[in-house]
Amino acid sequence: MYQATDLGAIPARVAALRARDSFRDARVAEVQAVRRGDFQAIAPDLFSDDFQRPIVANMIDTAARDMAAMIAPLPSFNCSAASMLSDRAKAFADKRTKIARSYIEQSELELAMVDRGADHYNSFGLLVGCVEPDFEDKMPRIAIESSIGAYAVWNSKGRTVEFARVFYQDYFTLCADYPQLMGIQKTHPMGLLNGKVEVVKYVSDKRVVTYLPKLGDMVLEDMVNPMGKCYYHVAKRPNFEETTRGAYDDVVWVQLARHRIQMLLMEGVDKAVRAPLVVPMDVDDMALGPDGIIHTNAGAASVGRARLDMPPQAFNAVEQLKQEQQLGSMSSEARSGQTDASVITGRGLQALAANFDTQISVAQSVLKSFYKHIIQMAFDMDEKLFGNSEREIRGNDAGVPYSLRYRPRKDIDGDHSVDISYGFAAGLDPNRALVFLLQADGAGLVSKDYVRRALPVDLNAAEEETKIMIEQSRSGLIMAMSALAQSIPQLAAGGADPMPIIAQQAKFITLLQKGKTVEQAATEALTPPEPPPSASTPGVEAIPGEESALGGAPPGGGGDAMGFGMANEGPNGRPDLQQMFAGLTGSGAPNLQAGISRMNPVAGQ
Repeated sequence: MYQATDLGAIPARVAALRARDSFRDARVAEVQAVRRGDFQAIAPDLFSDDFQRPIVANMIDTAARDMAAMIAPLPSFNCSAASMLSDRAKAFADKRTKIARSYIEQSELELAMVDRGADHYNSFGLLVGCVEPDFEDKMPRIAIESSIGAYAVWNSKGRTVEFARVFYQDYFTLCADYPQLMGIQKTHPMGLLNGKVEVVKYVSDKRVVTYLPKLGDMVLEDMVNPMGKCYYHVAKRPNFEETTRGAYDDVVWVQLARHRIQMLLMEGVDKAVRAPLVVPMDVDDMALGPDGIIHTNAGAASVGRARLDMPPQAFNAVEQLKQEQQLGSMSSEARSGQTDASVITGRGLQALAANFDTQISVAQSVLKSFYKHIIQMAFDMDEKLFGNSEREIRGNDAGVPYSLRYRPRKDIDGDHSVDISYGFAAGLDPNRALVFLLQADGAGLVSKDYVRRALPVDLNAAEEETKIMIEQSRSGLIMAMSALAQSIPQLAAGGADPMPIIAQQAKFITLLQKGKTVEQAATEALTPPEPPPSASTPGVEAIPGEESALGGAPPGGGGDAMGFGMANEGPNGRPDLQQMFAGLTGSGAPNLQAGISRMNPVAGQ
């Protein structure tokens, strides 16, 4: 067991970091309380005996969950080669891409972002990620930690150089990880708060320490940082000042004011409904209830409830506070479906959702940088700590499972670069973004590799290029076989024997039915048979037309007549997607219509 003196100046350093961010901690506590619906933690006198819980919708929690769901999905991760013209460079980049994706899949990063990361970034202003070594599986693992009680120090380049996190851990869970703590509640009863223990984790470029400050600074872990640099990366939500702020720091009290106004309205409605009866002076006895009878000489108009009217400004105040909440949290009514904007043109919806889209665009810019640093740290850790360990990774790439083995020091080789993309043209609808990409590709402004990487889908650009080349080659073989079959009538008209071609076509179809690939079936079907011994005998003349029957061009037939002109078109003579979609109508909508015309030559014309 370590002594308190082993920590040196670390406890004082952590205390200084907590003092620096004390205002942020106070704001975080307020947002936490409001999202839980615990308004009493902020304003104890806000509730009455009749209404002990909030009676207004928790707009802060709803907006926070909605925004977190929008920014939590992961972008696409691709490693590009130094020279995309080299097959070896492409293979090297493709392997690193699959290694990077294995970090993400093995660490369940997508689930961590949905569960905690995206929500904490938007609500509390920090996204805390780290790359920790897993010595059992010999690989780095990415973790997303809570930003509550997190304190970071950044250098001038925005790199996290020092990190501390103070949190409360359940006592039994802590004992499961550190059995030496069993029975500590008897010797240190004051160190437990509602069955939880305060834990401090401190990481710098030299040291990694975990200790319990309420238990005499008892050290649980203390080790030299094997990376030589802080393996945490903390991303900050953009703000005009140096302090960190969440998206809802300024609307907490607006939420409480809405609740207060709504409470007063409820009280006013209750008093108006239960207002006292007003009767003339000649009424001596008055029966209450729906069937009660009141005798008076003044008539029915003289009997009624006392008027306790509520000013219309009270209802306007509720709507005004609601608008202030939406403005402060940059959340529009369009997200909840409560809008009277035109659903025909959609312009009203776009105007209402403009602030929301801006938040998503800004968040994605920050998250791209965050993911880039995290993947680079994972590459660095894998190469430094597990460089000579060979490991097998399995995954699924665009629906196709794969398995490969790699050695970090050889297959990463110091190249830690990675491309992060949320897709092209943020703010454009998918149709216009696709049209823009196709037009840029058709004009030769960008490469097809760039188009693939800019698509808003998760795909391996290098692997997809290989698949496309295979598909195109197979389509070319199929069209070649089809063109060969179309030459049969001309061969027969020229007096040649069409049976060899018919036999090749029949064999090609039979091999496909047996499960052969297109290239295997074409190779076997078009392989000429072994020539008979007489074919090599000197002085034997070749049969006229035999060369044409075995695959040569028939007499009098051009390439287009045989059908080879189709090679310039897509499969089955269809124009490709770019020709169909790379256009806009007069209203700016994508042109999604196409027509196909086929003409066959008429004999004798």
